[in-house]
Order: sequence, then structure tokens, then C-alpha cells
Amino acid sequence: MPVGQHAVHLLVRVRRYECMACARSWTDDLTHMADEGRRLTDAAVWWAVAEVVLKSKSVLACARDLHCSWGVLNRAVLEKGADVLAADLRRLDGVEAIGVDGHVWRHTRTGGRYVTVIVDLTPRRHGRPA
Repeated sequence: MPVGQHAVHLLVRVRRYECMACARSWTDDLTHMADEGRRLTDAAVWWAVAEVVLKSKSVLACARDLHCSWGVLNRAVLEKGADVLAADLRRLDGVEAIGVDGHVWRHTRTGGRYVTVIVDLTPRRHGRPA
């Protein structure tokens, strides 16, 4: 969970309750903190999404701030983004023109890496930057 740009690692002790009358036990519900099996809280993932989307910060830089691996954070950011985009049925309303650009990075150890970028060019049609 980020505080400013510093990661905070939480040691969470989950209280266990037991009913003496029926011998049933239960624990506090912490599901609102993070999805099951996740290494990051929802707050940390939303912070990273905002940094990447609004401030053009790299996932690697955010992962370093949170003291987690690039893979853990990238997966969480992509899943959160996909969930939000898939839920918004009006996300393409008003789009009149798109631009598609493909890139290849050859400076990686494992060969070329490819990416396709799609940009809404509708503002360009009206004389504004895309």
C-alpha cells in the first residue's frame, strides 16, 4: 500500500473468533482489502493505475516504489484496467477516427518485442491535439 511514493508492508494478524456454545469459528472479513491471492491491496493497484495512466510513470518505476516485482504489478494494473474498460459500455462513444501504430523494440535480450498502440484521433479532426 503506498503512502506518498513509499511502500508500506503490512503485517496483518487476523482475529479468530470461536463460539463456545456451538464450537464454530470465524475470522474478520478482509476481502475488501485485496482480491484473494493478491500481493497488493486495491489501494496500491489503483495508485499504480493512476501513476501509469495520468502521470505516464512506468510500471517498473511504480513496482520499485511498492517494492514488488514488475510482473506482479503489471498483471494487477492490466487486470484492473481490463475490468474497468470492459464494464464501460460507452467507452467508445464519440470516437470518429482511430490511429493504429505498431512498434518493435530490438534492444531486448530475448529478441524483438512488439506492441500495437491505438489512439483516438477524433480531436485531430477538430483541430486539437489527439
